[in-house]
Amino acid sequence: MILDCMIVDDEIMARKSLGRFCEICENLNVVQICENANDALVYLTEHSVDLVFLDIEMPELSGFDFLEQVVTLPQIIFTTSKAEYAYEAFEYSITDFLKKPINFSRFQRAVEKAIEVKNNNNYYRANAKEVYLKVEGKYVRVAYDDILYFENAGDYVKVKTTENSYIIYSTLKNIDTKLNSPQFLKVHRSFIVNLNKIEDIEEGTLVIKEKVIPISRANKSVLMNKLNIL
Repeated sequence: MILDCMIVDDEIMARKSLGRFCEICENLNVVQICENANDALVYLTEHSVDLVFLDIEMPELSGFDFLEQVVTLPQIIFTTSKAEYAYEAFEYSITDFLKKPINFSRFQRAVEKAIEVKNNNNYYRANAKEVYLKVEGKYVRVAYDDILYFENAGDYVKVKTTENSYIIYSTLKNIDTKLNSPQFLKVHRSFIVNLNKIEDIEEGTLVIKEKVIPISRANKSVLMNKLNIL
C-alpha cells in the first residue's frame, strides 16, 4: 500500500530529513512539502492526502491550530522536539508522535501503524452505510440512503437529503474520494448523485426529486453502464 503524504515543518533541516526518510520508505509518496500550516491548509482544500507529518511549534499557526481548522482530517504523525506535547497530541486521536531527532527505525514503525489504520479505514468505508457532515461546528450523521445529491457551491458543497439541505466546507473531489461507494457517482463537475434516487434520464440531464441535474458527456457512458437497463 502506498500512502500519499505531506510534510509540514518550518525548519528546513527537519523537512529535508523527513523527505529523505520518506524516499527510503517504499510505502510513502510525498505529494507536498510546506514550511507553514497556512500553506498546508490551502493545499488540502483542493487535494487529499493520506498522512501528514506535522510539526507543532510553527509561526502563525501551530500544529494544534492546523488540526482545529482542517476540513477533512488525514492521519497525523506529529514531529516535534518537545515530548511534553505528547499528551495533548493524542487527545486529537493522531496516529503517532515522533520526537526529534527522529530515528529511522522509529519512523518506520510509525509508518507501519499508519498503513494499518488506512487498511482498517478502507474496510470500514467499503462497508459504510452512513456519513458524518461537519455543519456549523458539529457533526451530523446522515444515512447514505437519505442523500439525494451533492452540489458544488463555490468553496462549499450543498448536501441535499430527503428531509434537509446542508452546506459544508469541502470540495466534490474530496467527497468523491471519501464516499468510496458504488451508490454514488459524479455525473458532472458540479454534481455527485445517489444512483438509487434517479427518477428519469433524458438526453443530457437526470431528475432527482424535481431537481434537474446535468450529465457531462464524459460521465454519461459511465452512468449508463451502472444502470440496470432492460
